[in-house]
Amino acid sequence: MSTGYEYDRSLSLEDAESIRDAIRVTVVNYLHHQLGWPLERCEERVRQEEERHIPKRLLARLERRGWRVGGSRVLDVGSGQGGIVLELLARGADAYGVEPGTEFTELTRMRLVAEGHSPGRVVQAAGESLPFPDGSFDYVVSLQVLEHVHDPEFVLREIFRVLRPGGRCYVACENYLAFREQHYRVAWLPLLPKSVGGRYLRMRGKNPSFLHEYVYYSTYPQIWRAARRAGFENLTYERYLDRVLGRRRASLGALAEAVSRAVVYGAAHAAHCFRTGIRVHLRKPA
Repeated sequence: MSTGYEYDRSLSLEDAESIRDAIRVTVVNYLHHQLGWPLERCEERVRQEEERHIPKRLLARLERRGWRVGGSRVLDVGSGQGGIVLELLARGADAYGVEPGTEFTELTRMRLVAEGHSPGRVVQAAGESLPFPDGSFDYVVSLQVLEHVHDPEFVLREIFRVLRPGGRCYVACENYLAFREQHYRVAWLPLLPKSVGGRYLRMRGKNPSFLHEYVYYSTYPQIWRAARRAGFENLTYERYLDRVLGRRRASLGALAEAVSRAVVYGAAHAAHCFRTGIRVHLRKPA
């Protein structure tokens, strides 16, 4: 099971005098003291988190892909500092979050209360055991979670379970076939052994404990296979297929569509296999 980021806290949420101070506490504890980010970069992240910059961009992209979050029931698996849950609520969703980390859960509850919402909308729990009944949600979002669990398929199966038939899911995580380690923001070799990676991080003046304790090497092929085994339909490259086939789709026939799908997916896989991030759009069959 995931345990969350239970790192040493150099700063305490109890000392925060405002929500912005509380956000800064978690950012500095996590990104600066744990991962070695410069303080000036942390201050920029505090501003982005306070303004919900990343959630706004993400939800705008998902809405362009047909998501209708207003009035829908939405779950954020691995809700972190709570920005996505808050932005979903602002857009009229019945939103909930699951977060294994104690400090992130505490911060999210503070932010929920400050904006007039129940702190019970975030639950401290692991993605491998979601505390919701089957078919509870129309949509699920999960960002930067699957590289922190032993078995990504286990989490995807839980997401599949809590989605209603026809419900959609967006998953993003790191790809360790890439040439960059995004947590530490350093150049990396694909699937670099952690024993070597730890020594390399120390040479760069960084603490490798996060790598050893919380990172599991998720890869692009692994996540695609896990999503398929969990039962999902993969919609990630359907828009590219639509562009290729256009209005001719209905008249092409099954064989022509199968060949077009193979070409489009093959090209997309080749282009994305070694990219830093994995981005997957999924649907539970109706």
